Amino acid sequence: MSEPDRTGIPEVDGLIYLADREHHEFWALAAVSDAEGTVSKVRGSELADRQTAARRRWSAAKGRLTQAQKDGDAAKIAEARKRCDATYAEFDAISEAVIQELQGIVGAGLERNDQLLGQMRRSWDAGSAVIDALSPKPGTGGR
Repeated sequence: MSEPDRTGIPEVDGLIYLADREHHEFWALAAVSDAEGTVSKVRGSELADRQTAARRRWSAAKGRLTQAQKDGDAAKIAEARKRCDATYAEFDAISEAVIQELQGIVGAGLERNDQLLGQMRRSWDAGSAVIDALSPKPGTGGR
């Protein structure tokens, strides 16, 4: 607490100190939360790109299977079916891994928000305690 923030009333100055500390903690958590949110967005985008690429490979394999079926060559159809099944298995495995990681990212974000909201409540309560301590009390003629 800086000198201009002091009231000269020890119990109020103590409350101001606590409120300052709670506000500082809130802003520190907010900065970390913002940074972690940015990292989460980047990673989520990377995961989506990975899944999209796998889906495109599977789609291309399906197209080759369709073409082989139109051509009518049994050996080409069998080979195209094998590649299509393999690319689908890859797509499915990648999708499962992406979903699992994204669930973890979302869970961590929810936990960060819970911490931030809890600290916000503590900051508000500490600020309210200062206001209450400085507010005139009814029937006391002042403080």
